[in-house]
Amino acid sequence: MNILAIDVGTSSIKAGVFCGSRLHRSVRVAVAASNIGNHAEIAPRELLGAFHSAISQITDRTQAIDAIALDAFSPGIIGLDHKYRPLFGLITHQDRRSIKEAQFIERHIGKARHLAMVGNRPFPGGIGSTSLLWLRRNNPSLFKRVCYVGQPTCWLVHQLTGRWVIDPSQAAFTGLYHAVNAPIGSRGWLPELCQLIGITPRQLPDIIDADGVAGMLTRSSAARLGLTAGTPVLPGIVDTSAAVLATDMRPGRLVHSCGSSDVLALCVFKPKPAADILLRPVGTGHILARRWLAVQTLAAAGTTLDWLHHNLFADHSQEKFQRIVRAAMQAMNTSDDLPGFEPYLAGSRTSMENLRGSFSNLTLATNRNMLLQAACAAIVTANAANLRRLKQQHPHILPEVFTMGGLKDIATRMHQTWPARYTFKPINYEALGGLCHLARAAVKTI
Repeated sequence: MNILAIDVGTSSIKAGVFCGSRLHRSVRVAVAASNIGNHAEIAPRELLGAFHSAISQITDRTQAIDAIALDAFSPGIIGLDHKYRPLFGLITHQDRRSIKEAQFIERHIGKARHLAMVGNRPFPGGIGSTSLLWLRRNNPSLFKRVCYVGQPTCWLVHQLTGRWVIDPSQAAFTGLYHAVNAPIGSRGWLPELCQLIGITPRQLPDIIDADGVAGMLTRSSAARLGLTAGTPVLPGIVDTSAAVLATDMRPGRLVHSCGSSDVLALCVFKPKPAADILLRPVGTGHILARRWLAVQTLAAAGTTLDWLHHNLFADHSQEKFQRIVRAAMQAMNTSDDLPGFEPYLAGSRTSMENLRGSFSNLTLATNRNMLLQAACAAIVTANAANLRRLKQQHPHILPEVFTMGGLKDIATRMHQTWPARYTFKPINYEALGGLCHLARAAVKTI
């Protein structure tokens, strides 16, 4: 069986073709995001162009594709007109314009009640309902033109199949989905929250499990991408969920992804909402096990290093800067001379406030290497604190931890601060491998 797997991130799209369980070939295409002030968006045309480019580069007209599976960042709230044309950019989790709207939603619904239904507080930008309410309040004429609301996977799958669908993992981060404590048989959209935001459930996608089939590739999409019409397409899933699918998904299974963001995702059997932990379904349940993810994240890890490279070490090549980072990891200490750093250059995904990054304890003796060392120390410290918080909420964590992400030097330094009981195992093919597993399960149901 040949699977086309596509991992859609905020900075790049990775695509791979699997022959059986082996990755035959892969490609990466850059995506340009726009971050201006508190606004963080990705232009739909930019994302779709990169999506099409990745597929076109990776596919071979002589090789049949048996199924297409994709994941994407979340949230990335998008609104479409009556012809499914985007009306504004995809609003990502780094967007912080909707603080007042988040506070309004929580006051109106009640903090405990919102948490009990949705599984998360309405974090600004991090939960899509806040961004939708901001749009309604600040651009009502545009908001009135919105006929369909969804996430990146919804729009991309619609481009391929013509169907408007969403899986539970993406639905959870809209802030409009009854993710937790829903009566049996009533899993779906929350009319009360939809009404508060100013939309109806009819504008939202149909909810289907991620291990089902959304529809078949249309003739027009097949011709454009060099694929075969009628190829099964899965509904999409959140990127972190895709990585978890590459593991056995046992309750207590922890995945550590150290890349642009630093993410600890713990697989649990039952949801246990907490105000400072992101919670969502893995998204499966049709064929594969129905599980939940409790997630702790530092929004800017690798992106913090990119920022330092661009602003303080621009005279260094990428290779030379990486050597300096490795040296900073080895020399990291808690000397009183070392500056302090608050690692919130991209804010916090579990804060109602707009947290900012900052350096402190600076003197005339402070140099850029010390600033880099302080940033690395803060990232490592934040990771250790996130692990402790996860374990406090969910004491059962299996000793074998699955790892992924490009910042292997920093991840190694992080793991040195963890209790000695843990061992670490890289995930084969990372999120793409999970998508391959997902597709193989889903196609068997056709």
